[in-house]
Amino acid sequence: MTVVRNASLLALAPLAACWTMPALAQAEFTGAGEHSEMDCDGGSATIEGASNTLVIHGPCTALNVTGAGNIITIDLAEKSLIRIEGASNQIQWSAPGAAKPRISVVGAANRISRRR
Repeated sequence: MTVVRNASLLALAPLAACWTMPALAQAEFTGAGEHSEMDCDGGSATIEGASNTLVIHGPCTALNVTGAGNIITIDLAEKSLIRIEGASNQIQWSAPGAAKPRISVVGAANRISRRR
């Protein structure tokens, strides 16, 4: 019986590989003084650096910023999070309908607003 069970599992292994869940996209940026566009495609965006101007297309489930003086425009998903550690970052976000992100900020002079 054990031999038959092991043979069955081996026969099903290639099929199981097809059933895996796709990983969510993750957009990552590290730099200083750059201008760039990114796409998080349903995942999260992580930004590390200073004095960057970034446009992030989504919908993004999270934005994590570590740094100072970044100017970021981002498209968020209905349920999302903005987390900032740093100073003087400017974040303009949009989200579907009346949705608003959860926001966590550690640092001074950060401005976060809905894009009009």
